[in-house]
Amino acid sequence: MRNGSGRAPLGRKVIAPVLATGVLAVGAHLGLNTNLFGGDEVCGGLVSTDAAAAVFPSSGRVSDREGLDSRPGDRLAFTCTVESSSFLPGSDTEHLRISGTRERGDFPFTDDGRWPSPAKVSFFSGGGTGAVGDDHGWVLLPGTCTTAADGPAIIEGYAPEGSDPATLARLLTAVANNAAERAGCGGNGALVPPGALATPPEPQRPEKGVVCGLAGLAFPGPNGQGAARETVQDAPGPTWACDVPGYAIYAVTQEPRIIEAIRSSPGYEEQPRVVGRQVSGFDPHHVVADCAGTPTYFSLELGQKYHDAVGAPGTPRIQELFDTFVEAVGKRFGCSAPTS
Repeated sequence: MRNGSGRAPLGRKVIAPVLATGVLAVGAHLGLNTNLFGGDEVCGGLVSTDAAAAVFPSSGRVSDREGLDSRPGDRLAFTCTVESSSFLPGSDTEHLRISGTRERGDFPFTDDGRWPSPAKVSFFSGGGTGAVGDDHGWVLLPGTCTTAADGPAIIEGYAPEGSDPATLARLLTAVANNAAERAGCGGNGALVPPGALATPPEPQRPEKGVVCGLAGLAFPGPNGQGAARETVQDAPGPTWACDVPGYAIYAVTQEPRIIEAIRSSPGYEEQPRVVGRQVSGFDPHHVVADCAGTPTYFSLELGQKYHDAVGAPGTPRIQELFDTFVEAVGKRFGCSAPTS
């Protein structure tokens, strides 16, 4: 409608530019702070942007600026850094690093500074096998992806602080399926993420005179001393672990996929008997024994406090520690005393 002068009302002239500005602002927000106008995948198609976005504690636009960094000759060896960025005031760019690597099968139980203590993570098994803890997780790829020369393959992820562990586990499982399919080693069926994760145990004051809740287990240090706190992974399941801070980390598992990965790793061979049991493994303190027909892995990692105490009165020798550990925890896993 026009007024008596033949010109459009002033209100309409004002509203049109305001609406246009609003539409542009919304479009800019969606383009810069979300993936509405972006792609569905990053990292060469291995990572879903929706799944990655769910891992980040804050919302933002998901991208992989450097793309997928692959190692020639092995399609399961790669690294990709996914980032979530936003132009909203006060927002920081967050990063999620995902890698495909080959590892010795007992890597979750080796203390090289890279892997969280097995006593402080949430293990899962069944449809998929892995663990998540301290914003860091891994998923084991199918055994059909293992090679004789390089061993089993895993997908590993480092997430921002505050990420939800179950969401990270689902993302890593999805990446593992995509990576296996790309490499042509998917096996008979897709890996299935855990429906829920057990909460990692908290450090506890140990019972006086008892180490890791196991009667008969010697303290890994000078006689008469003990740890102020220890963490025991004793949730229902095939894996048990105990962390005596600075002194030792004990672990045992009967998880079938982990055992398979251990046995198919380079360097796995017969080792000296442990308390009369025939064992195989990588060294005398990372071995697999037969427990009532079930292959069972035992490991002992020693910390600096133990090494500092070597030679002090009452400090047990390494083999004595390992022997008492296998005997004490073995009872929980059906490892009766050997008959020959």
